[in-house]
Amino acid sequence: MSVEQIARDFITKMNDVSAVESYLTLDAVAAGGVLPQPIPAKEAISILSALNTAFPDLKFDIQNVTAKGNQATVQAIWSGTNNGPLNLPMPGLPSIPPTGKQVSVKDTYIVTVQGDKISRLEVDSPPDGGIPAALGQIGVQVPGM
Repeated sequence: MSVEQIARDFITKMNDVSAVESYLTLDAVAAGGVLPQPIPAKEAISILSALNTAFPDLKFDIQNVTAKGNQATVQAIWSGTNNGPLNLPMPGLPSIPPTGKQVSVKDTYIVTVQGDKISRLEVDSPPDGGIPAALGQIGVQVPGM
């Protein structure tokens, strides 16, 4: 499978935590976005789990993919309805009760492929995208975001 196809499949399936885990190398790293520093990807899955709980209809729509060597840059829009509590594993962020509001957020993912697995996922959110934008869309203002 091509680097582009692996990256497409991985991002599209980020609403399924067990599928995400199956794509990762044992030493995969996640970086960027709301993460202050790179962490093991297995730890970053807690963020995806929180998003999937808060947005049970969460989906990732691929807008564009460019591949170069073993890296693919994936531009996507993720969306869903906040019908569950949002418990992001971030210091100082309280549990956010369901609002019933819909979100639609742009994000860019830089995916590094090793063999047929993902060894690094870097989130490069635009200024008006990512988790901070989703929080704003459901009416939560977080200082410093």
